[in-house]
Order: sequence, then structure tokens, then C-alpha cells
Amino acid sequence: MKKTFVKGLITAALLVTAIITAGASAQAQTLQYKLSADIPFDFSVSGQKLPAGKYVLGRAHESIGDTVVQIQRADGHTVANRFSVPIVTFKTKKQGMLVFHRYDDQYFLSEVWPAGGGTGRAFLKTRTERELARSARAIAAVNAPKPEIVTVVALAQR
Repeated sequence: MKKTFVKGLITAALLVTAIITAGASAQAQTLQYKLSADIPFDFSVSGQKLPAGKYVLGRAHESIGDTVVQIQRADGHTVANRFSVPIVTFKTKKQGMLVFHRYDDQYFLSEVWPAGGGTGRAFLKTRTERELARSARAIAAVNAPKPEIVTVVALAQR
């Protein structure tokens, strides 16, 4: 009787864990619809430099979800496929946005946020961005400046 109870308890715990994991995976699927944005400056993403222009961002492939973000020129040419990590906020984003870090005249795509959700995607800092941040801290010494945050509105494409 005791063994049956323990087995039932373990089964219930595994079932709850599976449900929670499935829910977290569904929530992490943030780029169900592609986002389009007109980026008015040259920028870098995961080490690749891209010119100013109209871009479309979305999932690279449905089977892998949002892990790999595809960045395309509006004319349809694939420019880059980049790995990303999920980020979460408690404030739902009213509009889609791309977040850039700016150091002097260099911009780095940092985050992608679709409208209506609290889960976005982030790109890891490259060596170049880390070095720029380090040199900015060295110059400012005590008042280490953070990068300027620049946001660009991104519209959903259905």
C-alpha cells in the first residue's frame, strides 16, 4: 500500500513537471509572427555588420522555435541566422521593438521584443561590444557609463 502511494506521488510529480515544461516551452515561442523594422543606422548582430535599411526578423525554422532568429533584408535576402536566448519581463510589450546598445557610432542588436507578450529574445554580447564597454569604463573610471539604449519600433507581419 505504501509503495503504491509513493509510486502514485512520483507519477503525479512527473506529470506536473511535464505540464510546466510544456507551458514554459509554449511561452518561449515569441516570434510566431515575423517583425519588420526600418533601422536607420548600420548595426552589428552576433559579430556580423549589417547596413541600415528595412529588415524582417523571425524564426529561422518552425521546428526549432525561437532559438535561432533569422534576420532578412525586406527584399527577402537572408542576411543572418543568429542564436538567441529567452528573456522575460513582467510588463507586456504594447508594441514590438528592437533594442540596440550604442557605443559612440556603433550599434549592436541586443534584444527582440514582439508586441503583446512578456517574452523576448536576446543576443549575447560579442567580443567587440565587450571591449567597447570595457574601454568606456576605463575612460570614465568612477562613473562607468552604460551603453546608450536605442529602440526601434517593429511591426508584426501576419
